[in-house]
Amino acid sequence: MNWLRAVHDANSEQALLAAVNEYVLAYPEAYWSWIPREARPRLVATVGELHEWHRRLSEHLGSAEAPNIRLQDLAVFFLQASARGMELQAAKGSCNQDDCSSREAG
Repeated sequence: MNWLRAVHDANSEQALLAAVNEYVLAYPEAYWSWIPREARPRLVATVGELHEWHRRLSEHLGSAEAPNIRLQDLAVFFLQASARGMELQAAKGSCNQDDCSSREAG
């Protein structure tokens, strides 16, 4: 699955959170063993939690002496997901009721 495409194509906060949680659940323990325990994201229930994991991963990546490619990929994924969450929140806040209803239906 192309996870970055799934994030980009998410048309609602719920779809975005579902894509993020599917991403977290999709990888086996062998993958996660490359990620320090404190940097392993948990399932997210809100866009705020998504932003928090992006912040944590950015800090961890910035302070790592020798980050591995899996940690870097995880940080990039959460960066993209956090950015998409901001776009969706901004769009939700800037549309009128009829426009918002048609966006959610599409």
